[in-house]
Formats: sequence, structure tokens, C-alpha cells
Amino acid sequence: MQAKITKTLVDKTEASTREVWVWDTEIRGFGLRVRPTGRKSYVVEYRPGAGGRNAPKRRYTIGTHGSPWTPTAARKRAIEVLAEVVKGNDPSADRQSSRNDDAETVAHFIGHFIERYAKHHQKSWRETERTLQKDVAPRIGKKRLLDVTKRDVAVLIDAMTERAPVGAQRTFSHTRRFFNWCVEQGFLQSNPCAGMKPPAGTSVRERVLSDSEVAAIWSATGSLPLLWECAFRVLLLTAQRKNEVLSMEWSEIDRNMRLWKIPGEKTKNGRAHEVPLSELLFEVLGKIPRIGDSRYVFTTNGKTPLASQSKIKRRLDALSSSIHSQHNDHEENNQPIPHWTIHDLRRTATTGMARLGIAPHVADALLNHKSGSLSGVAAVYNRYGYLDERRRALKMWEEHVISL
Repeated sequence: MQAKITKTLVDKTEASTREVWVWDTEIRGFGLRVRPTGRKSYVVEYRPGAGGRNAPKRRYTIGTHGSPWTPTAARKRAIEVLAEVVKGNDPSADRQSSRNDDAETVAHFIGHFIERYAKHHQKSWRETERTLQKDVAPRIGKKRLLDVTKRDVAVLIDAMTERAPVGAQRTFSHTRRFFNWCVEQGFLQSNPCAGMKPPAGTSVRERVLSDSEVAAIWSATGSLPLLWECAFRVLLLTAQRKNEVLSMEWSEIDRNMRLWKIPGEKTKNGRAHEVPLSELLFEVLGKIPRIGDSRYVFTTNGKTPLASQSKIKRRLDALSSSIHSQHNDHEENNQPIPHWTIHDLRRTATTGMARLGIAPHVADALLNHKSGSLSGVAAVYNRYGYLDERRRALKMWEEHVISL
């Protein structure tokens, strides 16, 4: 069928038991294809090169009818494609070549690694995905996997080390595991990270925030979006891991027992954990509106937990440093707060409890450490959960934070 392809014609052309073709009467080769399923798409047929009728026809699919492919937009694209043919190019072959090239890039294999490995073997796979997509893909994502060298990785990590030493070590760890997977799957012969050492000076985590820093950070959270304000306060008051807090679900909160029950599949050691909830923690959680029937407590879309913590962390750093300087202008530490990580809140809370006289085995139980301060026969036979002691410990820590 031949006719000028317009919106009216496209809308009126109905599907049949066989494909329906409409060829435009104004632009030779521009056509509309209607599949038996009802799907409508725009195409261009042409003969590449100077072969004339002796050259085999090629078909270039412009796109499916609907935004952005209206008859007008598709017609314009058809003219562009045919102009390339006149120049001696083969748009269909070029597109296929581009697809083949994309299928060999680092970015392509990162996608496979996340879907086929990380999601099934890593509880913190979202962190792995964020690191690889944000820090690795923009720098070496377009390179062919087989062309990546040790020098490429070194330049990537060195650049990160200058601005974020701790983040650089995390990125190196995720990158090395990604390339190991590529070797295991037969995509690479060797790991370009082999023989490389992690960024120096970031392996030991021992940052503990001072009382004045804790006070400034707590105050600064009040200027963050509500969900992040509550998330950071829960992190500081409970001493639990970031991924456990951000993935908290409403069903995990037992209001009668005043407990937050974290299932084993979410914890680092695979063991279910119970965190006592104080009045203040209930007050913090009570400020959070529930989105429809979403299971997540900290969510903006009702489907996934909060993300982009790096951006909000930078904002918190600026706010807390400003507050810290203002309130300590007569002290030696009236400087911006030195670099700290979200995990440091957990260490700070634990250290603070020790200063308050909380026994180490109670703190270990609160942190859900697998071995902790108990070892040998005691670790095997002591199955007491210290729930009451943990509740008192968190209460003492909470009162200390508020007193600051």
C-alpha cells in the first residue's frame, strides 16, 4: 500500500493476521510497518553504496510509533538516514557495529556483573552498583574490556584518592572484584588489578567523633530533608549499620515489644538481630510519613530505599562544620569537622557507650558481632541475648547525645 504517511493514516491503519506495510508517496523508502500484535513502527529501506538494483536492500528501523516518533519526526529522521546513504554510508551496518562495540565495553560487563552476580551474592549490591556506575563507568566504561590496563585502573584510583581516600579504597575493592568475576566467567585472561595494592592510608578505620562534633552533626541533621534527618539520627542512636537502617521496613518494627527486628538476610553475619527502641527513637520514626503500602520506612518513591547518600552527606558536612565552628569559637577545635564516614557513627556510639561504663559484651551484642568479647567455651555456650542490658545501654547513650 502506498500513501502519504500522516498521523491520521497511522491511527486508522489496523493490524491484520499478517504484517501491513505502508510506503510513503513523498519519500522513497520511508515506510510504516504494522505487526499482527498492533505494534506500529517507522522504517527506511535503501540500497547501500553505488550498487543500484544489484545491491541488496537494507532496512533501518527508526522507532516505534509514539513519543518521540511521530510521523513528522520519523519523516525527518528518514531524510537524515537517506542522506547518509547518498554519502556512501550504510546506517544499518553502522548501527549494528556500534551495538557490537557497546557489547564489548566495560560498562556493558558492569551491567552483567550487577545482574548476574552482585544481586545474588551481595547483600550490599546497591552500594556495589552505585560505586561502579558512579566512579568507574564514567572513566573507563567506554573502553573495551579487553583493552583495560593496570595503568587505567591506577589512574582511576589515584584520581579518587586525592579527593576521597576512603571512597578510593572502596572503589578499588569493587573494581577488583568486578574484574575477578570477568576472569572467572572467561571474559578476561587476567585481572588488571592483579598485583596492585589498595590506596595507602585508608585500610584502618578508627575515626571517633568528639562530643562537640556529635552535637554539631545532630543539630545539622535538623536542616536536612525529613527522611535524611531521621535516618542519620537513627544511625547515631542505634549504632546499627547504614544498609540495615536505610532498608528498614515497617514490618520489622514491633511496637508492642518496642523492638526493631532485623532479619538475618539483611545482617552482615546472616544472624537475625533485635534492636531495642526508646521513646526518642519512636518519636523520630513517628515523624516519617508512610507512602501508600510501601514496605520501606526510608523511601521517597515507595519502591526502593533511600539512595544518593554521598550528596546528602556532603551537605551534612557543610552544615555541621559551620555549626561546629560557631559554637567552638573559643576552643582549639574551632575548625571545620575533619573527614568522617557514616560508619564512624557506629564506632562513635560504641566508644561513647564504653565511656559511659557499658560492658564490652553488651556492646558486642548490641552491634550484633558474631564473636565479640566472648570467646572459647563462653562464646559457644552463652546464648543469653542481653536484651535488657542493651536497652539500658542505648538509653544511656541516647541521654548522653541529648545532653550534648
